Amino acid sequence: MLKQGAVAGSTVGLTSLAGCMSFVGGGGGSVKVGSKQFTEQELLGYMALESLKANTDVDVVNEVGLGGTTTNFRAVKNDEIDLYWEYTGTAWATLPPKHEEVITDSEEIYNEVDEEFNDRHSLDFLQRAPFNNTYVLTANPNWVEETGVQTISDFAEYVNAGNTDFTVVLNAEFEKRSDGWPGVAKHYGFDDVRSEIEVTNVSSGLTYQTVGQGDAQVGVGFNTNPKIIEFDLVVLEDDEKFFPVYNPAPLVNQDALESNPAIKEPLNAIGSKISTDQIRNLNKQVSIGGEDAQKVAREFLKNEGLI
Repeated sequence: MLKQGAVAGSTVGLTSLAGCMSFVGGGGGSVKVGSKQFTEQELLGYMALESLKANTDVDVVNEVGLGGTTTNFRAVKNDEIDLYWEYTGTAWATLPPKHEEVITDSEEIYNEVDEEFNDRHSLDFLQRAPFNNTYVLTANPNWVEETGVQTISDFAEYVNAGNTDFTVVLNAEFEKRSDGWPGVAKHYGFDDVRSEIEVTNVSSGLTYQTVGQGDAQVGVGFNTNPKIIEFDLVVLEDDEKFFPVYNPAPLVNQDALESNPAIKEPLNAIGSKISTDQIRNLNKQVSIGGEDAQKVAREFLKNEGLI
């Protein structure tokens, strides 16, 4: 579903580098690695930290779990940290100058935020990962088998044919937001029958379980949430691209890159290795399995030949 243009540039070079203990040498400075305070971000932060420790001579300082989006963004701008992973959709819509336009093409939004943050904030987005941590509609696998619904277009066709006797589970905010359930219905052309579909509100964390146990047939979720695996849910393809794109990439202070050019290549090598299935499984190991995020990140890098 995602275009690979933004990751293709580094892929060719990675083949010959995989399995090497050092991508580049030199440097010798200090680099502080931050992250946001949730499982996926901590995993990405530790991947950056462990790769830099193994593949460069720089002194790597652990600031993983620093805070939320605003805290990390201010820190990287103010030289309090040197890098953290940011999502392209968050950079576009949430961080200054903030845009209301929705971009659903991965390569386009990456190029836009990379250029803008370079010029406006003296920050560089390095290689993005192909996985997209955006909203998704999930479905119970038995219901999918019975109905044949695999995409949101299929869903629209199904309900427009009069099949509205089932339950959709949403959090209260998503049910009302114009870029949530009403927006999906309008974009995919089932707004006229939306009121005929039973909607139940639960907290975001319970939507997966509710759908998985068959108490609802369809629900909202996030694409990389490990509960999708835990409850064997089917993600309905957003085939007409309604939801924004949230690909993560290392956001690095330009001064840090200039002072420590050795950090660029090992950071660039990480993203293209992480698929949607892989990040769901890594998230599952930590948030459900209780494993240590740093150890999981390190093992992933070893398995991919990056350290």
